[in-house]
Amino acid sequence: MADYDSLTPGEVLADASVAEFIKELGLGIAQAQTALDENSVKQMEAFTRARRDLGDRSLLELGLMPAFYHYQHADVSVSLQLRLEVGKRDEFGFGINASFDSSGESSRSASSSASETSSGSRSETRQASLSVRATASGAVQVDGTAMTPTGEDPQARLRSLRDLLTAGDDIDTAVIERPTQALDISTTAPEARVVVTPRSVAFLRPAQANGLIAIHENSATDYVLNGGTTLVTTAQADLGAYAEHVQEVADAAGGFTTNLTSPRANDQPSFHVLFDTGRAEFQNDDMRRHLLELTQVCIATGTRLRVEGMTDRVGSDASNLALGRTRGQFVRDFLVENGMLPQNVELVESRGEGRARDAGSPDGAEDQNWRATWIFTLDRSAYWLSLRSNGAASLEGVAPDHRGSPGTQNGFVFLWLPQSMGLAGHTVTIDGQSFPLSGAAGGGNQSGSAEAHAHNLTTAINATETLRASRLGHVVQVSRAQDEFQLRLFSRTSREITLAGSEGVTVTEQFTRTSAEQAESRESRNSAMAVGVTVDKRESRQFNMAVTGNSQISARLVSVPPPELFVEAIRALQAGRRS
Repeated sequence: MADYDSLTPGEVLADASVAEFIKELGLGIAQAQTALDENSVKQMEAFTRARRDLGDRSLLELGLMPAFYHYQHADVSVSLQLRLEVGKRDEFGFGINASFDSSGESSRSASSSASETSSGSRSETRQASLSVRATASGAVQVDGTAMTPTGEDPQARLRSLRDLLTAGDDIDTAVIERPTQALDISTTAPEARVVVTPRSVAFLRPAQANGLIAIHENSATDYVLNGGTTLVTTAQADLGAYAEHVQEVADAAGGFTTNLTSPRANDQPSFHVLFDTGRAEFQNDDMRRHLLELTQVCIATGTRLRVEGMTDRVGSDASNLALGRTRGQFVRDFLVENGMLPQNVELVESRGEGRARDAGSPDGAEDQNWRATWIFTLDRSAYWLSLRSNGAASLEGVAPDHRGSPGTQNGFVFLWLPQSMGLAGHTVTIDGQSFPLSGAAGGGNQSGSAEAHAHNLTTAINATETLRASRLGHVVQVSRAQDEFQLRLFSRTSREITLAGSEGVTVTEQFTRTSAEQAESRESRNSAMAVGVTVDKRESRQFNMAVTGNSQISARLVSVPPPELFVEAIRALQAGRRS
């Protein structure tokens, strides 16, 4: 029998087979109908045989039809009464006994603590969220104290607000998340100088000459850097030793800063982007320029990348997970903003402090090596030696020159030379608004530089009513005026914190409330207590089901009137017998 305690009425009827009963009743009627039809068929011989007493005519010739031409009809009437009783009884017994012994002179202490949030669950880290409109000029109040950010663009004000909120002891981490809405952005400038995405404009102009030598073979090779510098190398014990030898010769020649990276397995990082504690933007301009150069190298060589953001073990698991994700997203966005195809940059889901923990870093340990985003170069087999001019040195007439067809031989696969931006007369159009490009000196940037172009475009965009822009070196990040940034706050303090915002700053989630209590008392008495507890639980259920009902079947056979010829023949037959 099913457990009727949780069944619906329809499920109870199904279990009682009521539908099956009605089905069987209908089948019985159909079987009776079939028997009548079979009986009619058996009468065919009698209807078709000629009879002498009918003038050698058959019943069929006289117009009499077999019974299966009759209309047969059956009515079925069914009524049911279903009664279900469920009895359930639970018994619970509890017993306790205790004995108490006191020595008469002792001390006693007791303490209790409780911590709870508004959701009823214990949590070491509490979270709150702020929504900050791109045009926001308001402040955030923390327990009534106003914190007013400063800055010329939306992200500068957000970073200022983050620093203000985390300066005290209550809020540990604040993570900034950019809007994701796409804009309609285009430019008339050459793609090699200006790169646009649905949320950014990047000006590409290196300050110094850059080049990359791919080292595939351990063989003597002469590398021509320019008319006055040639690197003469010889084969070494193995490929790794040879690559280091090439770097040593380049360093000895002078004029260039070199960096050698070995080929790595796909699960081993080739490059690192480092961050300050609690931050998810570049530490300095040098790191930005290095990542820009890596972007251009990967574009030129068709190299695919994978990025993964992470943190050290300062902060909570929750805040580190959010911070690690933001660091990975920051680097991926930068690569795409500078020309990498999105499908060539894979973003790995961050584990927060997971890698640091797996490596044995203790909880709470501060470690710059884990405050990073790792960059993996996928399926690379060659050593890369990058050359960056210190200022005067040039890269002209390089050899061996394998640009455009890297192959598997030693030589240059990438060259990026300083050149005039030459953007006079070109424009950038954003959501239908056109902005002339200008390289005039501004914001402390040299005239004609990529940074000067970015500064001027940012200023022009922020002068409109519908658009806003922030500058990251040579990159202009664009949003609409009504777009909203998110600021996620994390705190491990148990103190109640109240947030309020104004003029474009909205508190979308408050910190959950937390309370803690502790009590302690002391006496000069020692006590011992023994406690015994018994628990007895019994459960029983009883089911009783009764089905009563009645059914009625009525059937009728209806015959059509006999034809006139048949009636006359029967009357004549009867008259002959009487005579």
